Amino acid sequence: MNSANSIAGESTPLLDERSRTWKPTPLPRFQILTILLVRTCDALALQSVMPYINQLVSELEIIGGDKQKVGYYVGLIDSFYYASLCLAIFPWNRISDRIGRKPVMLIGVFGLTVSMMSFGLSRTFWSLVASRCLWGLLDANAL
Repeated sequence: MNSANSIAGESTPLLDERSRTWKPTPLPRFQILTILLVRTCDALALQSVMPYINQLVSELEIIGGDKQKVGYYVGLIDSFYYASLCLAIFPWNRISDRIGRKPVMLIGVFGLTVSMMSFGLSRTFWSLVASRCLWGLLDANAL
């Protein structure tokens, strides 16, 4: 055994005793829970429309009595949400980088509330489309 290797640190452990005591990093649990709750509300609201939109389109005289057109108009209404979301997602990202995440999330929750209420009160095809587009444009929580 060469004495130069033992002097250079070959016999010392790579990790000293101080690094072996591991302390967990404190997580901001309340903030994480708040974000999860907002995301859950957004997902629930988005999917809550699906069970009754077929009946809504059928009853609002949009299809003119032809039951085969229900799926087409429901798909069209739903597509407007995703198209407007696609247009708005990058501006919301930029805004959240400038003003912060909390105000943008509050705007998203407010937009969700307004657009969901306007969707429920809609009585024409174009008001359904406008409320779904508004929903997509104000869905800042889809980040």
